[in-house]
Amino acid sequence: MKTTLLSYLAIVAAACCVTSCYYDEIPKHVDCALTDLKVSVVSKTDATSCKSINGQITVAASGGKGPYNFSLGSGPYQTNPVFDKLGPGSYSIMVKDVQGCTNDIEVNVAAANSNLIGTATATADTQCLTDNGSISVVPSGGSPPYTVKIDNGTFGTATTFTKLSGGPHDLIVKDAQDCESFIHVHVENGNSGVSYSNEIGPIFNVNCNLSGCHGSGTTGRDFTKFSDIKTLAENIKNRTSNKSMPIGGLVLTPTQIQLIACWVNDGAINN
Repeated sequence: MKTTLLSYLAIVAAACCVTSCYYDEIPKHVDCALTDLKVSVVSKTDATSCKSINGQITVAASGGKGPYNFSLGSGPYQTNPVFDKLGPGSYSIMVKDVQGCTNDIEVNVAAANSNLIGTATATADTQCLTDNGSISVVPSGGSPPYTVKIDNGTFGTATTFTKLSGGPHDLIVKDAQDCESFIHVHVENGNSGVSYSNEIGPIFNVNCNLSGCHGSGTTGRDFTKFSDIKTLAENIKNRTSNKSMPIGGLVLTPTQIQLIACWVNDGAINN
């Protein structure tokens, strides 16, 4: 009886280990480059003055795979496609479908008594562990001189901002009459040059290519095969970023997590 019980417990333990790894199997990534997801403006109401926050934008989504969620600038996603209480400025509205694909549109909310506006150009952030993106702003209209603020900074005369991370940034242009115009700018992540053979592969070899999980011979998720890693690259980035991967008590450093994200953003190339 004792031997039978021990054998049963061993079988259960082995089954649990296998189940744990399969439970954490990464789902296949949807290629959002092929999506027809779009967002368009249904209606827009301008602000009644340069200090008013009564502008409104209503959008609609099409294509992709619903249901859809919408966000204004770098704000949280919501199911409601209406954004109100807006001051004058240029707004980026993003749509995201159920597959995680996104698309955006720029919408300008004007002010009835001011033609102040700011236009911005951005250069990509091409470094992984440090930031070298930049944004240049050209104010026009309104009443000069102008001041500009970026993100949580303070207003100043600078119109170029450097050492910026890839991602969304919010700027405000203000003129001498104290009118303001909002600008939402997205700094792209350029190719960072992170190497698969020298930097990413060694991380997987130590933390992922383990027997019974992502080791050799694991169908569809064998991390000793570059083709499997390439197919799952976007999900690997998401899982390592939210720290649900690797499993079994192994922990990646913040630098390793960032290197994986940069490599995937570069296109997950075999370099």
